[in-house]
Amino acid sequence: MSDPKEGTRSGRAEARPRADGPPVRFAHFELHEANASLMREGKPVTVAPTPFAVLCALVRQPGVLLTKQVLLDQVWGHQFVSESVLKTVISELRTLLEDDARQPRFIETVSRRGYRFIAPTVEVAARRWEAAPASTSPAASPGFIGRQPALARLGSAWDRASAGKRTVAWVTGEPGIGKTTLIEHFVAGLGDIACIRGQCVEQYSGGEPFLPVLEALAELCRRDSAAAQLLRAVAPSWLLQLPWLSTPEERDALRRELAGTTPDRPLREMGELLDRYTERRPLLLVTEDLHWSDGATIQLIDYLARRRGSARLMWLASFRLAEVVALDHPLNRLRRELRLHGLCDEIVLDLFSEQEVAEYVAQRALPVARNEAFVRALHARTDGLPLFVASAMSEIAARAAQGGASDAAEHVASMPVPDSLAALIDHYVAQLGDEQRTFLEAAAVCGVEFRVGIVAEVLNRDPLWAGQFCAALERERLWLAAARAHDKLDPQDLPDAHAFRHALFRQGLYERTPPATVAQLHGRVGAALERERARGATVAPAELAMHFERAREPMAALRYYTEGAETALANFNAVECMRIAERASQLLDRAPDRRQHVAAEFGLQTLRGLAATRALGVGQEARDAFQRAYALFDEVPEHPMRGRLLHGFGFMLSLRAEYAEALAVADRASAVGSTTGDPVLSSAAFMLHGQVDQMQGRSRGARQWLERSLALAEPLDVGPGEYLVDPQVAVLSSLAITLVHLGHIEQARACVERATVRGRERGWPMAQLTALWRAALLEVRLGNAQGVAALSDAMEALMDEFALGHGRIACRWFRGWADARLGRPREGHRQIREAYEENIQLGMLAGSSEILGYAAEALALAGDWEAARQELQEALRVADLHAERVYLPQLYLLEGIIARGLGDAPAASASLRRSLEEARAQEAPWLELPALTALCEHGDATAKDKGALAALVNRLPEARGTELLAKAQGLLGTKRA
Repeated sequence: MSDPKEGTRSGRAEARPRADGPPVRFAHFELHEANASLMREGKPVTVAPTPFAVLCALVRQPGVLLTKQVLLDQVWGHQFVSESVLKTVISELRTLLEDDARQPRFIETVSRRGYRFIAPTVEVAARRWEAAPASTSPAASPGFIGRQPALARLGSAWDRASAGKRTVAWVTGEPGIGKTTLIEHFVAGLGDIACIRGQCVEQYSGGEPFLPVLEALAELCRRDSAAAQLLRAVAPSWLLQLPWLSTPEERDALRRELAGTTPDRPLREMGELLDRYTERRPLLLVTEDLHWSDGATIQLIDYLARRRGSARLMWLASFRLAEVVALDHPLNRLRRELRLHGLCDEIVLDLFSEQEVAEYVAQRALPVARNEAFVRALHARTDGLPLFVASAMSEIAARAAQGGASDAAEHVASMPVPDSLAALIDHYVAQLGDEQRTFLEAAAVCGVEFRVGIVAEVLNRDPLWAGQFCAALERERLWLAAARAHDKLDPQDLPDAHAFRHALFRQGLYERTPPATVAQLHGRVGAALERERARGATVAPAELAMHFERAREPMAALRYYTEGAETALANFNAVECMRIAERASQLLDRAPDRRQHVAAEFGLQTLRGLAATRALGVGQEARDAFQRAYALFDEVPEHPMRGRLLHGFGFMLSLRAEYAEALAVADRASAVGSTTGDPVLSSAAFMLHGQVDQMQGRSRGARQWLERSLALAEPLDVGPGEYLVDPQVAVLSSLAITLVHLGHIEQARACVERATVRGRERGWPMAQLTALWRAALLEVRLGNAQGVAALSDAMEALMDEFALGHGRIACRWFRGWADARLGRPREGHRQIREAYEENIQLGMLAGSSEILGYAAEALALAGDWEAARQELQEALRVADLHAERVYLPQLYLLEGIIARGLGDAPAASASLRRSLEEARAQEAPWLELPALTALCEHGDATAKDKGALAALVNRLPEARGTELLAKAQGLLGTKRA
């Protein structure tokens, strides 16, 4: 064999594989080797022949190392080509694929050996949607008329989805237009594909988040065990909402893991879940009646439609266009936005034409099909609305079966064919017997779906009789149908469950029932569901609240709304908690007396404040809610949420840098805690005092408060729904900063380590983030840029994993501080300032003077002394505004450095003196050290200063090994510790 360095290759290399295999998909690319094409999200990508050939060679054998010699033989044959040419082609491919050699997603370099294609690949199904022949197609079945163009458009959308272009399509039109019929025929024409469904229903209190998606997801997991495993791996927040897929222990662990996550996390998880699942096979998600959808589902559609990358997913939905537009439903804005950007396909169904009505009549094989006058009259009376046409023809067919077909033309002129949907429902209701109407009215109060046993209990009838009654109505195929299995229905209850065949019929019955009767029935249904719940059945608090609200029992409704809001908060759905609390607040004026009004409002406003803090930061909405609850505090001496209010309100005030108000709340918490013997309240009060003392420069006082808090927090075991951060982690993390100011470096590190271990043990993301945050603050005080950079990376990884919000901002200013110290001061300053501005927008003002100090230091490191001086002046102004002294010694030290950079040596010396005085006033030896060291370094130190530095070095045995102590020892001429 010739020397590889000379570029020759042996003729014994493997023969080039044939290029006639199926197309292959990876990420958002699709490679068609036989057609010599590469597609990105359905659009062709221009690629030269040689890079294309190299890509094909790699993709044919994913995960396999192809040596340089093999690649050169496969692509160039036995031509004399150097390895540098191959390296250039690989570089071109990486640019084309937007791949990074350092963190490759597609092509991995194996040092000095070759390359490996590492992205998951799937073969593209060759099958495309095609309508079946007229004799066998569902489109030819009775009742399916005039929808072939719409069916073809849906077929084209499915083709795009199958090719990797994620697709959103909706079928819309007025009620009764045939939306469901079209969808059913479309799905039937696809054959054996992965299709899951979710039904939107009129929901209680505004709608359970993601209700139709959860229903569809549950169906997918029942059908495909791999989906459940994938859900567990990439979408734990969704797994928590499908409790039958996990054990109680797993759910508790999930709640701890998900504590403090943001509302955006479910969107990201679902996007990843669907991307990965559709790598295996295309997926059709059908959601009907989207006009009843909750806001979270609309947000998810928006997110998935705009998500980059390929996915073999089609989300097909139906909705009533008039309702969406008239009520300005969020879906209306979304459909306009998606249409503007070409991200959806909207199919608006029209009424039947006269010709289509004639075709419909002809399918029923009735003699009147050839009677033009009959067809014309039928079209005129029904306006061609398919539901009306079907209703009229059912009645004509019934007459024909009784021998009355001959007078059908005469009958159609006199039959009560309605002129509106309301009239059609009235027509059907008028035909009900008293017993049927009473039963269906009670069922309509239960909802589109209902359980026979509940209706029987409400009417005080025998359940067996009620079941037989429903079966008879179901056989008539007008009012009722069997309920479809889904995640909200226990499988053992399925035989007992029925549904209205059309939601319009249920709605019409409900609206036509006298209001007094409706209220009475809601009260009975609510009572029956309460009894079911007492027997162990799962009944959503929001459902009970809705029934009691409509039964005109406001206190029962308020109780269940509060429970629903609390449950949402415990499950980390802060947005849902806020929405329920807002809905419940509208009932407060209906409370029978002030005592009950105040108790209900106190609980709701406390929950609203906690939820707003999690979802929106510590802005005005959170403050207003807490403030209102706090104003009612003395009127609810026995309320179980008093502790949560004081803890949450004090925590929020401290983050807003409203330190005086936070101390007032802490004092009240301390008083209540000592009176009631509540260690959680007392610990929270002591921690608040300690944190405020720390921010205001009272180091010894802060230590005493925090150590008292820690003694009470250590034995506590609180749930993740009660607090953002585990109390023990919060106290240990705060204590670490106070200890480093006091010069106890080793003890500070030990506290951070304990907090980190505790955070991992509890599994709370916010607890882990808090520990990392304080560890970064500690390393900033020690001047350890590499350590801060590593902690910033760890924070970012944690936030990516759990979709945390606030920490992402802190991560950026810590990264900026480290970058500035590591030789990138301008980039560091940009990151710090951007993060600072975003933090202010969230209302989080605590520590602002320190962050601005980082920004000033970055400009000083860049040599931009005047800009650094201006930034520092803002930091000092903010420190004075908030009485925030914690970082003042470092700010005065930086002031001296900037003054020296500007050539003002006297001002520099004066600033160093201010830094020293402030550090001593704070009783913070570690903060004295840099000031005394700087004075000695620049020749401004007196003999007294040198003596003080020597004494200070001896007082800081735990600082051995730090750069600052070594520098001080060098200036003193003492031996390095």
